[in-house]
Amino acid sequence: MQLNILGRVKVKTKRFSFFCFTRTTQIFKLPTAFSRCMDGDNVAGVQGFFQNKELNIFYISVGIMTFAEQLIALFVPIYLFRLQYPLWMILFYFFLLSVYFVVLAYPGAKLVSKMGMKRSILMSTPFAILYYIGLLALPQQQWLFAILPVFLASKMVLYNYGYHLNFLRHSIPSQRGKEVSFLGSIATIGAVIAPLLGGVIISLLGFMGLYSVGAVLLVGGAVLLFLTSDVRKNVTFSWKELVHTLFSSSERRNAVSFSGYAVESIISRVVWPLFLITILLTEKKTGLIVTLSLGVSLLLYYVIGRITDTYSKPRLIVIGTILHFFAWLGRIFATSTGKILVVDSYKNVVEKLLHVPWATQSYNLARRRGYFRFVVGREIMFNFSRIIVLPFVILLFWWLSDAFIITFIIAAVFSLGYMFLEKK
Repeated sequence: MQLNILGRVKVKTKRFSFFCFTRTTQIFKLPTAFSRCMDGDNVAGVQGFFQNKELNIFYISVGIMTFAEQLIALFVPIYLFRLQYPLWMILFYFFLLSVYFVVLAYPGAKLVSKMGMKRSILMSTPFAILYYIGLLALPQQQWLFAILPVFLASKMVLYNYGYHLNFLRHSIPSQRGKEVSFLGSIATIGAVIAPLLGGVIISLLGFMGLYSVGAVLLVGGAVLLFLTSDVRKNVTFSWKELVHTLFSSSERRNAVSFSGYAVESIISRVVWPLFLITILLTEKKTGLIVTLSLGVSLLLYYVIGRITDTYSKPRLIVIGTILHFFAWLGRIFATSTGKILVVDSYKNVVEKLLHVPWATQSYNLARRRGYFRFVVGREIMFNFSRIIVLPFVILLFWWLSDAFIITFIIAAVFSLGYMFLEKK
């Protein structure tokens, strides 16, 4: 671009590169990137972004359902902890969840192909409601401990397949980064509000009130999807073909990447809340810290989405992976409320920087390879990885009363797997 100053002097400016921060002489160009993401040239693109009716309804539905999930999910490990289950037993609970998911994965895919993408999301809600009712009955019916993960796994199979298939069918490749970041921002808005509100509801109405509100929101969000027509996608692969593809040498890089996500994310969802409750002691404080740290990252979603659509996704994934690795190491030193807030805020920011290009690249790979097979295979790999690794984490908490630091180091190491996602 050339700028004509007083009709005589022309100054050339280089196209901004996101990676210019590696050169100290180019640091001053960073504001240019953000202004390009936010300036008037993008108004038409934003207007076009919301002209996809299918995705608009999908955004609203996912927003409501995600809010309902976030209202409850953070507090499930804490709920089990309050029922006097030791940490290793809580981890075993989520190990069972992964086992059941793998068992149900292929039959679930066949069922989704017959029901349709949206109907599968709707049909996931009864399993979620049964799961929440079972959690309420758990203190009196201890045998439910081994059965409840079946309901949750059934819900996850139907919802996850329907969610990803619906998004892949209606998303626009050239805007997929912005679409992924917008979905993420919706989820984060829910996650910002839900933990704090969940903590308040628990303090006023107990866990029964929390689960009741969550169940109503889940059903309401799913019903919205039927404002537009449903679509079926046939299963064209056998279980044997799926397993052969998953463990083939051509899928090795993706397997490492998916395993890295699977292990670090389950530690983040289960072990980190338990660590918070041991430091902060109350659900309300835990919800407040999570709310504040997520709120810091929310503002960056739009910029990250545009950067993902503009710059090299593999390169963004590598940078995000390295920053995310240090975020996990930082959690080792989070020993007070202030430190937890700082470390968790940093973790949530770099997680967005990593997950948006990583998820976008995953969806791009799915579109090129037959997306139903890819989605099912990826979900199986997530849970198969957890089946392999969680027993070692369970043993750590069985042998040691405080294995949090070792577990955070394990999460940090596995998080390096993100960068191995296939580039083409």
